[in-house]
Amino acid sequence: MTGNPLPETPAGQPAVLRLRALLADTPADQAPPAADSPAGLILASTRELLAGTGFAGVTVRAIARHAGANVAMINYYFGSKDRLLDAVLAQELQLLLRDVVAGLDSDAPAEQTLAEFPVRILASLRRDPRRLSLMRLAVSTEPDRLRRIIRSLGEHSVLGVSGVLADLVAEAQRSGRLPLMPARSVLLFLMANAYGLVFVEPIAREVVGFALDDDGQWHEHSTHLARLLQHGLLAAPEPGEGPLA
Repeated sequence: MTGNPLPETPAGQPAVLRLRALLADTPADQAPPAADSPAGLILASTRELLAGTGFAGVTVRAIARHAGANVAMINYYFGSKDRLLDAVLAQELQLLLRDVVAGLDSDAPAEQTLAEFPVRILASLRRDPRRLSLMRLAVSTEPDRLRRIIRSLGEHSVLGVSGVLADLVAEAQRSGRLPLMPARSVLLFLMANAYGLVFVEPIAREVVGFALDDDGQWHEHSTHLARLLQHGLLAAPEPGEGPLA
């Protein structure tokens, strides 16, 4: 199988430490506000209402009542309802990534870190049902908003994390531990296993009897999912196999 030359992995810190540094270095205007600050309380109220009513159903007046604030205060901190909704989703993305990266082992080999990433995303979302609900809502009803937020956060969020994970793919390929294939395909495989279950879980309850909020079922599935992911990543292509047309 032939492909593009492998990118050079940045020298210096292990990938997990680079991920932590990347998220810790978030510019002040992108970092989530303190939870007990006025802006933090407004975001928390908006988050709770959004998870229950959806983006179309929430109003600034309802948010103000829930937060014990007034509309003028919301406009002062966020400028508009649209920017407030953006801020809620941006915070959810940032906190999700911090939670996932905090649990990674900096000494683990690249392929193990890659395989653990989807499992840790699911575990984090499972621990916070409101975040799980917001991610489902955002992707299903507000995909353009979510794309815009990802772009606006730049290299200190999803895009930066994706870049480090692509470096991990290259590192494992150079050492012969992963087969040669585009890093994009590997990342798509990981994304599908993480976020796919988030969206099909209501159907999975009927089809295979799996409930994400069932502790026993989650323990069983997460153990085997990690094994399946790692074996899937390590599977070598057949001789002469190339990318599908």
